[in-house]
Amino acid sequence: MLAAILGTTLARLWLAGSLGLTDDEAYYRLWALAPAMSYFDHPPMVGWMIAAGRRIAGDSPLGIRLAAILVALLGPLVLWRTAGILFGPSVARRAVWIALAMPLLAVGAVIITPDTPSVFFWGLAGWALAELHNSRNANWWLAVGLFAGLGLLSKYSNLFVGASIVLWLCLLRTNWTWFRSWQLWAGGALAFLLTLPVLIWNAEHDWASLAKQFGRVGHGRQITAVYFAELVGGSIGLMSPVVAILAALGLVKVVRLASTAKDQSSALVAAGMLPFLAYLLLHSLHDRVQANWMAPLYPSFAVCAAVALGAIETPRGPGHALGSLGRWAIGLGFLFSALLYWHAAQPLVQVSGQRDPTSQVRGWSELAAEVERLRVSAGACWIATSSYATTGQLAYALKDTAPVVQLTERVRYVHLPAVDAAVLKCPALYVELDRRSSRSLLQQHFRTVDRLQDITRKHGGVPLASYAVYLVTGLDAAALQR
Repeated sequence: MLAAILGTTLARLWLAGSLGLTDDEAYYRLWALAPAMSYFDHPPMVGWMIAAGRRIAGDSPLGIRLAAILVALLGPLVLWRTAGILFGPSVARRAVWIALAMPLLAVGAVIITPDTPSVFFWGLAGWALAELHNSRNANWWLAVGLFAGLGLLSKYSNLFVGASIVLWLCLLRTNWTWFRSWQLWAGGALAFLLTLPVLIWNAEHDWASLAKQFGRVGHGRQITAVYFAELVGGSIGLMSPVVAILAALGLVKVVRLASTAKDQSSALVAAGMLPFLAYLLLHSLHDRVQANWMAPLYPSFAVCAAVALGAIETPRGPGHALGSLGRWAIGLGFLFSALLYWHAAQPLVQVSGQRDPTSQVRGWSELAAEVERLRVSAGACWIATSSYATTGQLAYALKDTAPVVQLTERVRYVHLPAVDAAVLKCPALYVELDRRSSRSLLQQHFRTVDRLQDITRKHGGVPLASYAVYLVTGLDAAALQR
């Protein structure tokens, strides 16, 4: 198991240093250029992690992703300890093997997003609760509060850690005594104090981030089964099919043991999963649930699958965690994960357009070189855009040449130093996806707007995306601020 953890870590280090950045990673890199108390889209932890990685390994794909690699190295050990406390060493070993084989966690072990710290601190909070349950030492509540608070500095969905704790406390009579423990309340206060940077930032920016994220609750179309089916189908693929079936069986078993046999370990796992899972399932009845939203539950699904596997099969012998079904389950998962890695590094099939999500990481250096050539020939001093994806990718590819400024959604960049006003008075080159470019937007911001040409981002001769290029002059600074 340890050899598998170290082996996958080495593979991920190579892949992290070889792949170009995804759109989101390039955008989060901009957060790391000027670490702040929080940001428009999410709490600040991913920006802080990228900033730390860049200090260690430089402003490179590996430096930007270094924290994801380290978290993926430590995560299986946290899962092993947690599952071992609750269900014993056999289930712990199975759970780690299953988690290592899950394609979603394999991708998340290379690509750094807010889910990276969210999943990690969610898991650490679960570990601290398992230690509390096992030792009955109230001081573990302080660790629970610490990890829950760090989770809230990672992603707003970690609020469900608090909901899970309340559910676990209230449903089991034996837990009611904890309400008389000062450590419980001190842990809660610690979690709240750790979230103060996010609250302060929101208070200073008209609660923009909270409005954006919580505004989607209840938002969407009328009730439909389309998104629910999409969620289920996506989860089957991202866990791998056999593991997904085992995880569902194990969750049913854990919930049944928690509700009928009052099994404390099962109750802790069920309470840790059900509030967030219920929210996602309800959300899927009226709007799309993105694949990464369920990521914090994947380690718990690995535990459930391990519980189900233990009830179904007998391992080959002493010292072996897996029987034939278990080996098939993780073998299929590792195969899916390996194919994803291979396709990201060297596409198995070249698909034109942006239907392939991995196309985000390809062709940017060549596109940026063409943008720079056009900028110099046109006498432009800076690059204008109108989406965070294009902004982040060009800002990384053109670093140390010309500033890149998104004309819209300026609240995304309030943490960055202001661009020199003298530079903004110069002509600019506007570059954006052709389908996103807007002449009317440019006319609101600039006195003159002239379309130059279209350029294409390619890989291996296959066109991936077309970008419109305009030469614009006479920026209206007031319009930019609005």
